[in-house]
Amino acid sequence: MELELTWIIVALLIILALGLSFSIGANDETPAPLAAVGIIKFSSVLMLGGFGLGFGIIFFSRGVASMVGEGILGPGITYSIWMLLSVLISTIIWLIVGSFMGIPLSSTHSLVGSIFGVVIVFSLFSGGIDPLTAFNNENMLRVVFSWFWSPLLGLLITLIIYKILERSYLSRLKGLNQIEKSERMFSITLIIAVFFANIWVGANSAEALGILYALYVNESLTIEGYYFYVVLCAISAFFGLYIAGRYVLRNLAGQLTEARPSDGVVIQISSSIILMICTIIYNVPISHSHLIVFCIIAMNIAQKKDVDYRGLGRMAIYWILTFPIAAIGAGIVYWILGASLGVM
Repeated sequence: MELELTWIIVALLIILALGLSFSIGANDETPAPLAAVGIIKFSSVLMLGGFGLGFGIIFFSRGVASMVGEGILGPGITYSIWMLLSVLISTIIWLIVGSFMGIPLSSTHSLVGSIFGVVIVFSLFSGGIDPLTAFNNENMLRVVFSWFWSPLLGLLITLIIYKILERSYLSRLKGLNQIEKSERMFSITLIIAVFFANIWVGANSAEALGILYALYVNESLTIEGYYFYVVLCAISAFFGLYIAGRYVLRNLAGQLTEARPSDGVVIQISSSIILMICTIIYNVPISHSHLIVFCIIAMNIAQKKDVDYRGLGRMAIYWILTFPIAAIGAGIVYWILGASLGVM
């Protein structure tokens, strides 16, 4: 009976991981500038973005997945299936609450915050584990600090790239015909930039793959099983973008009709650089939406447009509160499961 329940929970975790992958695609706003330009069909935009997500998930996600699924834990600690279930329940509940309240939240912050809460409760009640050594503190700090420096670096790189482009090329364009011809060229470049950006969005998406990697570490999955479900997550992300993401992208594209393709290229290149650094060099999951917001702010500053600092302040408060609220929620969920089922 106990073994049967274990496999039921493992199957549930895999299903939830596939669902999270679907939501990654459904909420991906990366192809929006390309959809706004209209240089290729909208269905082609969806397929291009979906293929980019899937490619990144399959070929470049292992480092971030291992960080979430094992690297942030202290020596000798692995996730149990009940810990993982508590993490996912807390993450999903907090994201749903945030959606209904209209609060922009980061699924990455929610997931890592939930992990923090579950591991703290586990260390307090399991006995023999010091909460101070329950985490790999170096890796945990690396992850959390990346949430602060990555958007700021994105802002800086966006400013630098735009200024270089403006001074070396854009400012030398004369007349409407040259400007329109230039922007058509950037529209074609945007196709490549969006695909490249989506690769690193997929590679850095740790929510689903971190759970799968944890199941591999605790021997609920073999390495072959892990990679099989990674491919399924890539397919799920593709269909998430193609089926549900079309509504988000169509709405965003309608708001970007006045944006120039050259602006989109700069933002996509800047965000790709940061995501690639975080994924390949540091193996840390970051919030893509936070990064994009700061890249857009940089463009507004460079072009001397208004910046909604009050709105930015509100978003910053939500971003900061996400981690502790998710941690508390996950800790409570894990404590309830442990007390009722005796699995702590």
